[in-house]
Amino acid sequence: MMNERFIHAPLNSPSQLIDVGCGTGAVTRQLGHMYPTARVYGIDLSPVPTGSGHNPPNVEDVVGDVRQLLNEDARLAPASTDFIFSRLLLSGITDWPGYVRDMTSLLRPGGWAEMQDLALDFYVHGRHCSGECEWLKALFRAAQEKDWNLLCVPNIQGYMQQAGLVDISVKEYRLPLGTWLAGERPETKSIRDHAGREYGMLYYHAIPKMLQGLGYTKDKLEEFQRMTIQDWAAQEGKEMRFYATIGRKP
Repeated sequence: MMNERFIHAPLNSPSQLIDVGCGTGAVTRQLGHMYPTARVYGIDLSPVPTGSGHNPPNVEDVVGDVRQLLNEDARLAPASTDFIFSRLLLSGITDWPGYVRDMTSLLRPGGWAEMQDLALDFYVHGRHCSGECEWLKALFRAAQEKDWNLLCVPNIQGYMQQAGLVDISVKEYRLPLGTWLAGERPETKSIRDHAGREYGMLYYHAIPKMLQGLGYTKDKLEEFQRMTIQDWAAQEGKEMRFYATIGRKP
């Protein structure tokens, strides 16, 4: 999807890297293999699932909220890190400006932050159609009431500027739901309907939590979940936008 690029930041012999929201640890392990002389920490609220893979010796998993750990964990000292990476934290971060400021404080001068995320918008043949998704409109209403920003992904560049990062650049990629774009971009053929299934299930499980306390019945929440799977299914001409934003600490 990203022209076979894994990361975009121009790293030069980093000694410490952090993968925030590491999930299964796949990215953390890949960073560990790419930079075998560096220390790599994968941080997540939940432990990396058993059987996800074997960590190289320079990789360590850390359980906790990265913003709380800043004040508690000596491994996350200010100005200690050369590269901070995160992907798909849209539904997990409520204060994006604060999150970006805190991650900037971890960077050494010259260190890079890279934040990759999927904008929560659907397009069909270039036409914006998110307003037709009932479950998505419910999520946006919930986000407004709970002071979440689900439209923040294209704004990460601005948050990096506010935090004092420089040399900021943004790459925008088209994420097709299905293989219909493979003729123009052969690398998308391998995506098939995997992306839709993966992201669809992410929001399938998130809906009950995100809409909790807003008066929806159990049946309505289950209906929203079914709609989620339908809207993420492969369809000719259907796509989303994926952003990779990088910035350097001066």
